[in-house]
Amino acid sequence: MNHRTLCSFLLALAFVPSVFAGDAEIVSALKAKGAEVTETKGALTGLSFRDCSALTAGDYQNIHRLGQLKALSFGKGFDDAALKALGALPELESLSTNGMDVSDEGARALATFKKLKSIAFFHPGKDYTGSSLAALAVLPSLERLTVAGSLEFGDAGMEAVSALTQLKEFRTWHSGVTNEGVKKLRALKNLTGLTLGQRLSSSPPTTLADESLAVLAEMPSLEALALQEARLTLPALAQLKKLPKLKRLTLDGIDIAESDVVALKQQLPQTDVRWTAPTDANKKRIEVLFQATKP
Repeated sequence: MNHRTLCSFLLALAFVPSVFAGDAEIVSALKAKGAEVTETKGALTGLSFRDCSALTAGDYQNIHRLGQLKALSFGKGFDDAALKALGALPELESLSTNGMDVSDEGARALATFKKLKSIAFFHPGKDYTGSSLAALAVLPSLERLTVAGSLEFGDAGMEAVSALTQLKEFRTWHSGVTNEGVKKLRALKNLTGLTLGQRLSSSPPTTLADESLAVLAEMPSLEALALQEARLTLPALAQLKKLPKLKRLTLDGIDIAESDVVALKQQLPQTDVRWTAPTDANKKRIEVLFQATKP
């Protein structure tokens, strides 16, 4: 190694600790505001905030400076201004929110997060309908999407989801979706996993009912299907025999006779069928949603 190369090498070594020190200072400040840190092989890869109300625009800009982040999770207080201050994170792979106040217009900025693989919106605010999701069709790596806990996410949101043909897994429950929205899922030709739960309402229409099964039976790519909180019949569920790749069927809180579940397992011998009966709270909602008369 000649003298010039050695000097360059030593200069580089001297500079690296200052970079790490800067990151450590940012992380320390974020921890003081509630950040939970994930490390992988000694490297910072994730940050999670249950409550974002104490975060300033400067805090989000500092998060942006942590360029190695792969996963972020934000709670209440994460809004359009926060997303704008955060800026594009081209290396981020996973984004999760719970109680965000980001609007449809603000959420379009996620189209600049080019390596996103997974997005989950739990209990988004009333300004989010999901209609902007179609803008994420440009994300080639986006495979998993969850939208749950919002009556505002309805059939218009499902129409937008149908544009995300790159998806391999989609989950939604406690939403405003009706069976018309469920029909939009037939456009997702690469979907292997689907979780479909009941509408966030105590009055009809439903998201999930017997009529939904005819739609799902037209999605031959499905390998795993989870259905939640509904009254379903054996003939309707038996239509899933049409799915050649279905390996797992989860019936969570589904009102159906146990004897029918036994019969369904016989009709789907290549599928692992798992059933849990509805809780008392589930039963009350199911009775109302399906307009059943109590004995």
